[in-house]
Amino acid sequence: MIGRPLMNLMHSRLKIPNSIAAVVTLLSFMLLLYAFVSLFISLVLNQPWSPFGNFSDLNSFEDAVTHQIRLLSESLGFLNLPFLEQYLNDAMESVSHKNISRVFGESLTALGMAFIDAFSVIFITFFFLRDRDLINKMIVAVAPKGEESRFENVLDTTKDLLSRYFIGLTLQVLIMFTFYFIILLSFDINYAAVIALLCALLNPLPYVGPLLGGVIMASLSISSLHDLGWDYNTQIIPTVLWIMFWYVLTHVWDNFINQPLIYSRSVKSNPLEIFIVILIGGILFGIVGIAVAVPAYTVLRVVLKEFFSEYKIVQSITKNL
Repeated sequence: MIGRPLMNLMHSRLKIPNSIAAVVTLLSFMLLLYAFVSLFISLVLNQPWSPFGNFSDLNSFEDAVTHQIRLLSESLGFLNLPFLEQYLNDAMESVSHKNISRVFGESLTALGMAFIDAFSVIFITFFFLRDRDLINKMIVAVAPKGEESRFENVLDTTKDLLSRYFIGLTLQVLIMFTFYFIILLSFDINYAAVIALLCALLNPLPYVGPLLGGVIMASLSISSLHDLGWDYNTQIIPTVLWIMFWYVLTHVWDNFINQPLIYSRSVKSNPLEIFIVILIGGILFGIVGIAVAVPAYTVLRVVLKEFFSEYKIVQSITKNL
């Protein structure tokens, strides 16, 4: 669904065949993924980003991670929490060249499974991109006789709106990354881009994401300021409190203004309507309800418009579709 707008652009405007457009879309995704991981490692190593040389020195990456965990352990020592200190010490000892390289498939079994998984995802995604009506054909095949056109309309509209929704979600992450990066940079925090990126990626997760992001930002900010030799009571604690104040303020702004506006434009709904839907989803189904509230409501609106358009309430909530 995220690749759908790019496929439409290449097929409709540039007149590129579907097979070639699907290959270009897949290559774009893989290049973005590679660039993201490569940039992340470059930021941790505090080295200029290079599209080719960032995976060669795993020892440097291991040393950087170990150093950061050691700083975190030392800087949080004032909390006097034995279990936390033990956990960080265990984490520091577990970071080794073997552990990291094993992620990349040191054993033949892991490498083989990783290859099969990657190939399966790429293979299936290619055909879904190339034949954009494949899902339609599968679902229409089980539709009641005479209702095929309605089912096709529902599927086409749903795919279009959900594509817009996922692109809006990506935009939200980029906006939050920018705000977090500015906040951390203004307080001279080391690895500001890495911390901001982690918190921004966690932000869409309901409840847990912002809470975990706040813990990460506060703890890594403390360790960064501790590395500069700042005093806890007079410098570190006040600075971290200010950082968390701006973090919470940014998160409140995102919840009440940024998120409803982006989602409303993506799925063509009123911002207040989206806000109420998210609240209802959270009240009824908790974290899962918040996560699926907007896409589920989008699908429901499309179905209601196609099959129950004679009702006034349906006309009211689907007038922008």
